[in-house]
Amino acid sequence: MYTSMTDTRGNLLGVSTQVQVYRVLRSFGLSILFAGFTGICAQVRFYFPFTPVPVTGQVFAVLLSGAVLGRKYGPLSQGLYLLLGLSGVPWFVVGPIGPTGGYIVGFIVAPYLIALLREKLEEAKQQGHAHASRTIPALTYLQTLCIMCAGVGVIYLLGLLQFSIFTHTPLYSAVRYSVLPFIPFDLGKALLAAFAIRFLYR
Repeated sequence: MYTSMTDTRGNLLGVSTQVQVYRVLRSFGLSILFAGFTGICAQVRFYFPFTPVPVTGQVFAVLLSGAVLGRKYGPLSQGLYLLLGLSGVPWFVVGPIGPTGGYIVGFIVAPYLIALLREKLEEAKQQGHAHASRTIPALTYLQTLCIMCAGVGVIYLLGLLQFSIFTHTPLYSAVRYSVLPFIPFDLGKALLAAFAIRFLYR
């Protein structure tokens, strides 16, 4: 009887370990896919004549990575995007060292912030429905959109700081070249990303 219980526990531990390994490999594989997706989105770009900062599709991929992959693997996907670009994969619009490098740093930070805010809101909803029998509702579209906008905000902040440092431009002037022209485009990406997340997790 004792041996049988021991064998059962061993089998359960073995299954649990296999599940954990599968989850890690799956998440790492998705991180690689999102790194590639970010690189593809980087090829969708155009420039304004008055700033070296391009309009690209990268932000859309970055926002999705935080919501889909979470606090650990979202930033990892963007770190892989950075490392693969540094190793020679030709998908950088401009390298990480230069006036636009702060945006790439923001690409790593933003997924963490997005995942963290999403988790906090979901935890608050769970606590609010702790004594209710009905299913806990998903985050609303507006809540998801606000989270995406927070991710865009941190990208802007880090991008602005590095742009100001490298171009020796005061922050109040750098905003005109590194933030303001891009708000309508990135708001559109945030709207689209929020819609995609609501569709995936409805």
